[in-house]
Amino acid sequence: MGKKLKSAPTKRSMNLYFKPDRTTKPATVALYVLFVVVVLLGLSKVLVYDLWVKVDGARTALAAVESRLDGVMEELSDYPEVKEKYQRYSATDEERALIDRMEVLALLDEAIGSTGQLSSVAVNGQVVQVQFSQVTLAQTAEIVRRLEESPIVERTTVNTAATTEENGDLVSASILIQLQKEGEGE
Repeated sequence: MGKKLKSAPTKRSMNLYFKPDRTTKPATVALYVLFVVVVLLGLSKVLVYDLWVKVDGARTALAAVESRLDGVMEELSDYPEVKEKYQRYSATDEERALIDRMEVLALLDEAIGSTGQLSSVAVNGQVVQVQFSQVTLAQTAEIVRRLEESPIVERTTVNTAATTEENGDLVSASILIQLQKEGEGE
């Protein structure tokens, strides 16, 4: 430690050595070309290959749906025949508007029952013409009352109630019944 250090070293000259530019050499050009090719491959995957895969998948799905459609259309090939049969055996709008004839007969059977002798029943649309005999006037009034209590009867009209000499007080009656669908008259 006895010696004193001299001053710190300093650089007194300039180094003029430079590295030559090699960017024009074939190896550098090849690297740039390789870089451009890699970028183009990456872009072609995103811009071409992925779209091609989607289109191919969509075409496959379309083919499956078309084959299913063809199967359904084949099943429906006899549709006109089925429709014709359905229309032949199903009720028309006019028939649906009418009251079921079995319901009308059940009503008449319930109202007249064994009270009298049913002579004839004629049903035309919503009008029923009933003729019965072997009842008294009081029984005829009771039959009319029972008929009018039904929800399918709009109104009743007794056209004739006549008696003959041989039957005494028994009469033959003719009643006109106007029908309605349940709930229409309310």
